[in-house]
This record gives sequence, C-alpha cells and structure tokens, in this order.
Amino acid sequence: MTMTRSLLIRRTLVYAVMICTALLTISPFLLVISTSLKTMNEININGPLALPDVFHWENFTRIWEVGNFVTYYKNSLIVTVVVVAFVVMLSLLGAYPFAFMKFKGKGIFFLIVLWGLTIPLDLIIIPLFNNLKSMGLLNTIWSLILPQIALNIPFSIFLLRGFMKDIPYALLESARIDGSTEAKNLYYIIMPMLYAPMVSLIVFTAIGTWNNFMLPTILIQNDQLRTLPVGLNYFQTKFTMDFPMIATAAVVSALPVALVYIAFQRNILSGVMVGALKE
Repeated sequence: MTMTRSLLIRRTLVYAVMICTALLTISPFLLVISTSLKTMNEININGPLALPDVFHWENFTRIWEVGNFVTYYKNSLIVTVVVVAFVVMLSLLGAYPFAFMKFKGKGIFFLIVLWGLTIPLDLIIIPLFNNLKSMGLLNTIWSLILPQIALNIPFSIFLLRGFMKDIPYALLESARIDGSTEAKNLYYIIMPMLYAPMVSLIVFTAIGTWNNFMLPTILIQNDQLRTLPVGLNYFQTKFTMDFPMIATAAVVSALPVALVYIAFQRNILSGVMVGALKE
C-alpha cells in the first residue's frame, strides 16, 4: 500500500512538472498568436497580455497588402528550395564515397569535412563578406544561397554517411558484378534506403535556411532581395513598432516550417538517431 501511494505521488509530481514545462514552452507562441489578432489600440489600452476583445482576422489579409511582404516571402521560398536541393544532391555525392569507396587520404578528407561542423558563422562572416564582395556576388540572391549550401554540407555528409555505413556492402558488390556503375548504385540502391535521414536532412536544412537572419542582414542591402526574417523590420520604425503586424508576419512566416516539422516528426527523429549512431 505504501509503495502504491509513493508511486502515485512520484507520478503526480512528474506529470505536474511536465504540464508546467509544456505551458511554459507553448505560452510564447500563444502570446504571439493572441497579439496577431489585436490592434495597437487594444494593446495600449488593455496591455500586451490581455486577450483580444475582437479577433481581427483581417490582419492576416492586410499583411500581404502592406510593405514588400509578398517579395520577402518569395525570396525566402526561392532561397530555401535552392539551398535544400543543392545540399541534398552534394551531400549524397559526398557521403557515398566516404561510406563505400576506398581512396588515398579518405580519413583525412573526412576529418576536414567534420572540421566544418566546428566553425561558427560568426567567425567567418567578415572573410565571407570580403570574398563575396571581391567576386561581385554581394547584394545578390547568390550571396544567400552559396554560403548556406557550404555551411550545411558538413553535417549533411556526416548524417548520410552514418546511415550508409549500415547498408550491407554486398549489395553494391553484387550490383557491380552485374555491370552497375557507382552512379546507378547511388540512385537505385542507396537512395531508396535513405528515406528517414533524407527527410531529416531536408527539414533541418529548410528550417535553418528559412529562419536565417544574420546572412540577409549583413549581405543584402537591396530591399527587393531581403527574406522574411529581415523583412519583419518593415513594421518597426525608429520610434514605434506595429506589434500586431509583426506578430501576424511572424505567424505567417513560421507556419510553413512548423507544418512541415509536425508532418514529418517521426521521420526526423528516427532519421537523426539512425544517421548519428550507426557507424
């Protein structure tokens, strides 16, 4: 009886802590959504934490009519799609030889790739700025695409190589005996077996690219080339901030990646575990 009561108390405490943690985690999102359905007058009169008197759904239509929000959204979409496509293609081509092929200096080259995981963007932003300027790419859409491809490649190769190492090498040997090339092995044998880590890679790369703030802020001065994270500053002036519009823009910009993450949550978790642990 004592054990049952003690177990019940422990479970109650665990559930209480989990519920409090969940409320603390979700409260900022609820605050942003609540703010997006208000007006500035309501915020000034009732305070930022009060619930809306009336749900102003027109904010979600107005956001597309003011400023360059449509342009920012289009730029973010273009950059994200191109970066994800190139990262997936290059990481597959890079991970395959590290996993299945033998060549001189293979270990050293792989260590160089892993070294890229330890280099923060803050450390290379100044030389990156100077290099892009000398190549004439500064203040172009490619100044957002190329660096983000390079920054995502090390983790992508590490993730896919870890999963590829668990695929039986005999499959490739049999295919080679039948006359298959390395390109066909990658496309017809390896890629169909990489669904979970590929989904993880695509989602992580898309979220990171979509939410990147530092690169567009430093490398882009043309307003027509800015992306959503920087474009939110349109609703902020020197002396005032339009909080409802900022919150509405934040909700609209976060919605695509949130839906993608929720839809592929199981694949993301399984892909990361498999790709990171199977060596």
